[in-house]
Amino acid sequence: MPLHLMSFVIFLAYLWVSPVLAGDSFPPPCLMMPDQLEMRLPSRGLTWLQGEDLRGTCGDVPAKKWIRNSSGSVDLFVYADGPSGSCRFWNITVGVAGRQRLKPTLGVCLVTSTVGWRTLQRYKRAPLSWLDDLDNDGRAELIIWSSFPLREDASLAEYGLIAWVYRLTSENLLAIDWGLSRRMAREVAEAYRSPLDSTDHYLGPLRTEAAEALERFADERCSMLENDAR
Repeated sequence: MPLHLMSFVIFLAYLWVSPVLAGDSFPPPCLMMPDQLEMRLPSRGLTWLQGEDLRGTCGDVPAKKWIRNSSGSVDLFVYADGPSGSCRFWNITVGVAGRQRLKPTLGVCLVTSTVGWRTLQRYKRAPLSWLDDLDNDGRAELIIWSSFPLREDASLAEYGLIAWVYRLTSENLLAIDWGLSRRMAREVAEAYRSPLDSTDHYLGPLRTEAAEALERFADERCSMLENDAR
């Protein structure tokens, strides 16, 4: 092999090996993962989000039960029905309509679980908010509360709670906002770090694990793999 070619090969090998020798490696995977990176709404009407279990009729919501807030030139609507069962399931209906409408003209339904509330128990935004202007820009964001396992083969008592934040990017599309989701993770981690009036020996370590997992996600010290589209 010519000397200059051999030198080039050695140089490439050095570039590949040196980060490993320096201790650099990919961060561990995050414990939490959003079910949806985006929610595409139909052109009209309300329907179940693709991939969701159908639990009843989507959009069958009494007019006075909607929560609504302005999101630019349209209003964003949310109806949260729950929690139910041991897994604290919620049926969430999300819709969009013009300012003069009393109910949404298009939207989707989905299911989520807040079983992670068992470890949180106390939080300044309780009861949980599903719609809020988190960054005070005059445009409300959708908040989907979800739970994540703290360990492999977790029982229902071993889950943490996280809030995924979605921004209405067009009349037909809600896309995850990683920055606001990370900010909410820090906020929930602070709640997990705060003491409870009576924390037993089992719940205390779980709250610490949940706080650490949320902080790793918030500080980007864990990997969302291909879904981590910042």
